[in-house]
Amino acid sequence: MASVKFLVGSTYGNAQQVAEDASDQFADLGHFVKVVSRPTIDDILAPDTEVVIICSATIGEGEIPDNLLPFHSQLNDQFPLLPHIKYGVIALGDSSYDNFADGGRQMDELMTELQAVAIQDMLVIDACETPDPEEAVIEWMSLLHQKI
Repeated sequence: MASVKFLVGSTYGNAQQVAEDASDQFADLGHFVKVVSRPTIDDILAPDTEVVIICSATIGEGEIPDNLLPFHSQLNDQFPLLPHIKYGVIALGDSSYDNFADGGRQMDELMTELQAVAIQDMLVIDACETPDPEEAVIEWMSLLHQKI
């Protein structure tokens, strides 16, 4: 089984809850999981890191939440190439805003630039259409599990 880190960007707790639910699902499947609410570059550079799931809300005008922004900045500034890391992104947002789910999109773009390997397409959860994201996450995580 894989070692899976859930790196969370959350302001109001929705992304945190999604990450915790998803990590519970992966733990039940036998994976070693860790949820990190204030990730740093060390969390992704640690030798035990195999799979990273970034679960990010979007705040303001399409920004990354405050607790995930230092991680994004560290990655962008130090720019470590990560071809050995498999990753997935869960992007939460509200389509009534112009920069819908941009927090997750920015993280996905940066991971691609760093040559990390996307396991599957980003899951975008729209608060306008999905008041309870648990079902969408369960399905997406089941597909992701099959690819690890």
